[in-house]
Amino acid sequence: MPSVPSAPVSCVPEPDSMQSTTFEGQLRDPSLTSPDQSNYSLPAVLELSTTGISAQTEGHPARQLSWSGMRLRRNDSGAVEFTQAGLTVSSLDPNILRAVESLAGNDLGNDIARLGGASVSGPWRTRLGCLAVCALIFWMVAKIPACFNAVTEGVTESIPYSADEAIGELATGSMPTNGNEITDPVLRGAIEVMLNRIAPHRSLPDAEFQFKIVRNPTVNAFALPGGYITVFTGLIEKATSPEQVAGVLAHEISHVTKRHGINRIVKAAGTAAVVAVTLGDLGGVEEAAIEVLTSVTMNGYGRGDESEADREGVRMLIAARIDPEGLAQFFETLEEEQEGEIPVWMSTHPAPGGRAQAVRDQVFELSSTPQWEPLDIDWDKLLQRLDEI
Repeated sequence: MPSVPSAPVSCVPEPDSMQSTTFEGQLRDPSLTSPDQSNYSLPAVLELSTTGISAQTEGHPARQLSWSGMRLRRNDSGAVEFTQAGLTVSSLDPNILRAVESLAGNDLGNDIARLGGASVSGPWRTRLGCLAVCALIFWMVAKIPACFNAVTEGVTESIPYSADEAIGELATGSMPTNGNEITDPVLRGAIEVMLNRIAPHRSLPDAEFQFKIVRNPTVNAFALPGGYITVFTGLIEKATSPEQVAGVLAHEISHVTKRHGINRIVKAAGTAAVVAVTLGDLGGVEEAAIEVLTSVTMNGYGRGDESEADREGVRMLIAARIDPEGLAQFFETLEEEQEGEIPVWMSTHPAPGGRAQAVRDQVFELSSTPQWEPLDIDWDKLLQRLDEI
C-alpha cells in the first residue's frame, strides 16, 4: 500500500498564537432585556476558547455556549450567529470565523464551509473532503437508476442534513410573509418556552430551530428545511391557549425533522438536484427550491406529509407533557369559524374535523394515563401585549 503523504504544515495560527480570541458582539437571551425593554439583544464581549464561547454582558453573569451541538449561520445583517439551547451570540468581526475554525476543531467544519468561510487548514484536509464527496457521488449513482425521475424519501436520506440548513437559510428571506417581523421579548419569550419544551423530543438530533414572528392576520405558521420557522400573529390571536400554538409548532417542527421540504425539492428538481445539494452547489437548485417552498408556505406540504406531521407532532407533545387537546381544539376552531370551508393555506391538509379526532385517537393509543404539565405562559397577558405593540 502506498504511503500517505504527511500533511503540510497548517497556515492557521495555533490558538495560543491567535492575535485575538475576544470579539465584540451581541447576546440574545429571552431572559434578558435591554434597559428600554425594547428587545433582548445586548452588547457583549465574546471570549472564544477550545471549549466554546463565553458571552459577557454588563451586569449579568456570563453565558456559556459549547462548540458541541452549536449551530452557526450568517444573519440578514451579515453577522455570524452562534445558537445553542435558546441562546444566540453574534459578531460582525470578519476574523471570528478564522478563530472558530482554529478553536472548535471539527465540530463546526461543515457550517463554516457552508457560510463560504473556505477551510484554511491546509490542502490535505481539502483533498480528503473531496475524496469523501466523490465516494458519496459514486454510491448515489449506483443507488439511483437513470430513469428514476421522482426522487424518493430513501434517496433523500442520503443527503446530509447540512443541505437542509443551507437551503433553508437561502430561502428564508425570499418567503412571502407580507408583514414586519416582531422582536418583542415577551412574545418571543413565549414561543421560546414552547420550543424549549418540544425540541428535546425531536426525532432528528441534528435539527436545531430558529423562528420569527411576523405581523400578519393570516392564521398560519410554516417551517422551512433546516429549522427556519415563521409564526404569523394571526395564529397567536386565534388561539385561546398556549397549548394550541404549541401544538401547531410541534406540527411544524415535524416537517423539519421528517425532511418534507428537502424531499419535495429533490422530487421537483430531479436526480441532478441530489448531487447538487450534496456537493453544496445550491445555485443549481435555488430557483426550484424557492418555488417549491413558496408554495409550501401558502398551501402546506400535501395531505400525506401533513398527516405524518400531525402524528409526529402529537408524539412530541405527549413526550413533552403538553396536552395535545389544544391542537385538537384548534383544528375544531378552524372548522367552526370557516363554516366548513377551510382557509386556502389548509386546502391540501386533511379536513380539520378529521384531524382533531385523529389527535384524540393517537393520545388514547399512546398515553393511557396522561399527566400534562401546563405551559407557564399567561395567555391573556400575551394577547394584550400583542395588541399594545
